[in-house]
Amino acid sequence: MTKSSRIHALSRATTILLAGLMALSTGLFVAGVALERSASDTGEATIPVAQIATPAPEGSEAREAQERQEATTTQPAEREGSAAHEAAEQNHVLGLDVESPWVIASVVLLTLLLIAALFQFGARVLRLVVAFALVATVFDVREVGYQLGQARYLIAVIAIGVVISRTATAFIAWRALRTEETHLPVARAS
Repeated sequence: MTKSSRIHALSRATTILLAGLMALSTGLFVAGVALERSASDTGEATIPVAQIATPAPEGSEAREAQERQEATTTQPAEREGSAAHEAAEQNHVLGLDVESPWVIASVVLLTLLLIAALFQFGARVLRLVVAFALVATVFDVREVGYQLGQARYLIAVIAIGVVISRTATAFIAWRALRTEETHLPVARAS
């Protein structure tokens, strides 16, 4: 009896579709991170232009209110119980800051490596693609909830796009894996 070898080729259309979905989700992920960082850099510790342009007379109560406002906006926002401190705590999973540049770069690099592996090794990496897409989807769903809670609706919409594209990636990779398993060649007796 001879054993037939299993063919590990994916159809070209499936490979391109999976690579396109993974590239789309990564592009949306990077755009969402960039938008989130630009929004957090410009929105939280600013002093209204009207206060800077027209200072109140020295010794007046309005002047004292302006000085208190300036003092609170220049103090660190990471105090215990502050909104920034709570947001920083929510970004930690298993002691790892999921918003750090290293984690974000790792996700992008891993996605690019999986795309390259799809073209190089075909169906042999489908299980990795499914696992990566599902794990990333869990974190992306968490991010959607967080952004909706912070009333950042544009970033939430982008995160929903990431969730949809990652879910589609996992589903299509799973279907391709199942299709390949059902079409195994039958060993013939010699």
